[in-house]
Parts: sequence; structure tokens; C-alpha cells
Amino acid sequence: MKTGPSFKGIFDEARQHDDYWTEGLILEFTEELSRWMTERKISRSALAAKIGHSPAYVTKVLRGDANFTAATMTKLARAVGAEVRVHLAPTGSRTAWYDQHAAETEVEEVSGSCTTAEMLRKKA
Repeated sequence: MKTGPSFKGIFDEARQHDDYWTEGLILEFTEELSRWMTERKISRSALAAKIGHSPAYVTKVLRGDANFTAATMTKLARAVGAEVRVHLAPTGSRTAWYDQHAAETEVEEVSGSCTTAEMLRKKA
């Protein structure tokens, strides 16, 4: 009995294409936007009004159907009280985000590169 490609094999193949990574970026952004809207009780209509678009456009964005730009991402993020951050990571690595409000701590320069754990130890 011949079997088709494995689930892992299908994903390994997909990861070879830019479209896979583009869709992942869109998904990550729209999930974060949706989370911020929920936490701040911002409706689609309210967000639409803040950015000067229709509620239908916001729905399209949240479904990942809108072809939006970095400028649109910035406008949407600022409308919910957030900022867009971009991080390039080595292929195959995992990234852990750590946000600390600027008012909570003094900004300090860290010379050289270090891991998040090392940065947290320096702050302790």
C-alpha cells in the first residue's frame, strides 16, 4: 500500500516558499491585532472609525484577506494603542518577546550582543 507525503513532509516543502512565510506574518499580525482589540474592548466599527476605513475593511484585515502595507499595519497598531515591532531571526530559531514599558524602567544601553536571559539578569 502506497501512502502519500507525510504531514511533516508537506510542511517542510511549504517552508521552502516565500508565500508560507508571508502568510505566517499576516496571521501573526492579525492575531495580535485581534487580541489587542479584545483586551481593550475595541470593536471593529470603532477601529474602522479610528483609521478612516469601513468596518468591512477591518473584517477583511482580520481575516487576512486584505493586502496591507507596513503603513497600514502601523495605523492599525497605533489605533489600538500599540506599536509594530519587526525582528529578523536566524533561520530555524525561536524568538521570545519581552515588552517592558519605557516608563517602568530606565533605558540602558547594552554593549555587545546577549540573550534575553542575560539582559534580564543584568536588570535584576
